[in-house]
Amino acid sequence: MYKIPTSFYEKTSEWIQSLQLPLEQVPLYYRIIYPAETRSLPDIKGYDGHRWLPVCSCDDAFVAVIPNGRLATSNCYVVTPDNKRLRDLEYDCPPMTLTELPPPIHMKKTVATLVWGWNLPHYTTRTHNIFGHWFFDILPRFHLLEESGIPIDHYVIGKLHYPFQYESLRMLGIPMDKLIEVEELDFHLVADVLLAPAVPVVIGKCPPWASRYIVERLKHNQQIPRRRGFDRIYISREDAVMRHVANEAEVIGMLESFGFRKIVLSPLSTAEKIAIFSSARTVIAPFGSGSINIAFCEPGTNYIELSPSNVTDNYFWKLAGHAGVHYYEMICPIERPDKPVPGMDNIIVNITKLKRIMRLAGV
Repeated sequence: MYKIPTSFYEKTSEWIQSLQLPLEQVPLYYRIIYPAETRSLPDIKGYDGHRWLPVCSCDDAFVAVIPNGRLATSNCYVVTPDNKRLRDLEYDCPPMTLTELPPPIHMKKTVATLVWGWNLPHYTTRTHNIFGHWFFDILPRFHLLEESGIPIDHYVIGKLHYPFQYESLRMLGIPMDKLIEVEELDFHLVADVLLAPAVPVVIGKCPPWASRYIVERLKHNQQIPRRRGFDRIYISREDAVMRHVANEAEVIGMLESFGFRKIVLSPLSTAEKIAIFSSARTVIAPFGSGSINIAFCEPGTNYIELSPSNVTDNYFWKLAGHAGVHYYEMICPIERPDKPVPGMDNIIVNITKLKRIMRLAGV
């Protein structure tokens, strides 16, 4: 039996340094597709104090080329030939009781891994099943692999469950017969050549190149027409399991008087979401994965995010900045401050305050 490695390199670049390669040979094992960059984005609008600096920094976006590289467990830990894991290609998952693996399946081919995050069979919320992670942490890795120029025989990916996964893969032109779907806890594979692309959220939380790729391939290349009657939209989380707007009926009543339409995203296809957000001029939404669709908005659109007071996350500000969308943050108190569960709490929207921000946005 094989043990799951407990030794690791914190960064893939540390593994490259350990190889002590001549400088000209480094790209054979570590291909930088987009160099590290730092840029300023438009400032946050609204009446609340700013909770982060207006700077967007991203590390190198790379593809690691690992001869005889292994993937271990359902989370597909990337393991180097010297039996160490690459930590910057992992996510801190719940403790795994499994410590041993069967001998690996040997594939005499070039295999690329797209698994990142929680992929445990007994967890209903696997990372790649979360709408936002799928579109901005999984799909952009196809782009890095494409840009590497290396022909790929198979892609390893978590077990697919949702229509948005199949639809987006089809829109990107990814051959389904090349996918190896993983859900076995004791999955173990070794490839003649293993390719491991950087994870966008790890190297910069929505880098500009990831946003450009998604918009270009899913919006512009598909030539999805806009839809009339969606100038002003409110995104409801009534279909979500957590982080609801406690006084949503009151919020919707006020917004409808200003011509807003309530949108529930989960029943819609990817193409429908792109069409609706491309048509919007003002979007109001509570913090959540559905807001990744602001990437498809036209420049100059207003986006008002209803943010929980106990969660500080600049993800959607970055996404708005890349899209040329005006970002307004409205910090909202949580429903149960006596029993907070950060990231899961319901919020309460102050109607008067929201109206003030709407006026500021020209609504």
